[in-house]
Amino acid sequence: MSKQHLRSLTEERVAQFKLNGFLTVENVLTPEEVETIAAHSDVIAAGKAENIPDTSIQIEPAVTQSGKPIENQVLSVRKLYNLAVYDDIMWSHATNPKVVDIIADLLGTDDIKMYADQFFMKAPKGVGSAQQWHQDSASWRDIFPMDLVSAWTALDHATEENGCLNFLPGTHRWGMLRGERLSVFLDDLGGEQWPIVPAPLTPGSISFHHSLTLHMSNANLSGKRRRGYAIHYMRASSWKDESVTDAPKVPPFKSVRGRSFPGRV
Repeated sequence: MSKQHLRSLTEERVAQFKLNGFLTVENVLTPEEVETIAAHSDVIAAGKAENIPDTSIQIEPAVTQSGKPIENQVLSVRKLYNLAVYDDIMWSHATNPKVVDIIADLLGTDDIKMYADQFFMKAPKGVGSAQQWHQDSASWRDIFPMDLVSAWTALDHATEENGCLNFLPGTHRWGMLRGERLSVFLDDLGGEQWPIVPAPLTPGSISFHHSLTLHMSNANLSGKRRRGYAIHYMRASSWKDESVTDAPKVPPFKSVRGRSFPGRV
């Protein structure tokens, strides 16, 4: 078998990802690139980007359930999604060679498409809520193989206090877990057998995780927000099962790099 031609990572780093299901790479983006994305995210969150539909903006439950008028929409947003298909700045990030070279190393191909994107705003203390343990492919169960990779880019310092991502190493090899199949294990997570690994990040650093790796984030207990932009990538040779009707509804898949294939995504 011929060796994989690596574009950015070492063989050791690729092996680490295959073993653990996640990998952190420091300082992928420059401060200028971080500032461009961060500033633009606030414009979108404020509802001032006419190219982004209102349906791409999700408000924090704590805000919507309070029944009070929204005083600061930017600090009330939980998540933005399906941005890159509409927006040149976000698409430039999704296709940034520094990011995509790493994705190509992890997927083992240059034929890559974007499944979707999500911008997590995680507002300061009292608003930014937790995200419980989950696997991405438990939602994206219409895409096969279940072997997608997400690139989660920190736009602010992501710390344990403000709700950085936490991973369970090796759980991408457990198969898909949802509902009772997942809940039966929850009390065991974090022990010696299945340790929880936090993934704090500095702005411009990126954590990459497999779509079956169990991960979560705690509520933001700090006075500062924690923004992270996740692009979800898949092989262009992947297949979408149209009989699955309860998977997320996402825009048509855009080619990030390389070839497209008839009858595939």
